[in-house]
Amino acid sequence: MTTKKPEIVVLGAGVIGLQTALTLLEAGHSVTIIAKFWPGEEHVEYTSSKYHWRTHAGPDDLQGQRFDRETYEHWLELVKKDEDTGLVLIPSTYIWDSPTPETANSGASIWWSTLVPTFTPLTHPHPLLPEGAHFGISYQSFCLNPQTYLAYLLSRCTDHGVKTHTYEVDSLAGVFEYAPGAAGVVNCTGLGAIELVDPVEAEKLFPTRGQTILVSGEAEMARLRVGEGYISYVIRRPGAGTILGGCKVEGDWNEEVDEELSKEIMERCKILAPELLVNGEFEIISQQVGRRPSRRGGPRIEVEWKEMEGQQRFICHHYGHSGAG
Repeated sequence: MTTKKPEIVVLGAGVIGLQTALTLLEAGHSVTIIAKFWPGEEHVEYTSSKYHWRTHAGPDDLQGQRFDRETYEHWLELVKKDEDTGLVLIPSTYIWDSPTPETANSGASIWWSTLVPTFTPLTHPHPLLPEGAHFGISYQSFCLNPQTYLAYLLSRCTDHGVKTHTYEVDSLAGVFEYAPGAAGVVNCTGLGAIELVDPVEAEKLFPTRGQTILVSGEAEMARLRVGEGYISYVIRRPGAGTILGGCKVEGDWNEEVDEELSKEIMERCKILAPELLVNGEFEIISQQVGRRPSRRGGPRIEVEWKEMEGQQRFICHHYGHSGAG
């Protein structure tokens, strides 16, 4: 006789929330997702900034390394399936203008050098290493269309019988109005957690502003370049064009497009993706601003127990992943 697993509420329908819900459903739990925004909607508060796999984990961040390794290996299996996931595995380059700990010993200290296929150091002269750059690497990595991928995750959840509610909660206890028998809630609200956690924890949360440009054509490869005070990237968005970026501005809540910054982004990206230029310029489809949901100290993945609605329930906090969601 099988034991029925308890119902769990997932709060939030970004990539963290949807993948959490799908994992729980596949493990046999009944799941209710409560969210303010859903795949297909566009809003500065609903941002999936993950366009490309490139680990954010440093050499001592073992938890981050584990997350990124599991993601890469999971996506390797996913792209083998004949499903519309929005994922593609393509050649990628990463370029540094100046020496960093990662560039030492021809990149031998990069922890993921043995994870990604075709990891190759780039030194001058090399056609993939721009003039003025210090060092680079080429490797196979993933680009994705976030909206397609989110829709795929929600579809898989639906296949497993997920229940959904569109609602903006003002407390974690409020979710049990929609799932009174649930054993607990997984809090995947990103920056929305500011309104749901205690003040000391809320102070640790902040946006990291990003600004990108969607242009026509799909780049031959993903390209990222880090220089003094800037980061530039060209990332294919399968079926929709190519994303140009970017910026990382901590604590900036501004949701308006900075036209001067867009000009800087495009000028830097002309060197990285000349194949997309038409008469020397990119064909712009759209410009957008997003807020990476960041947290001082890194992601919070922690379980606490509280009495809510007359019974002991767990709260699993699962937010603060910034651009590595």
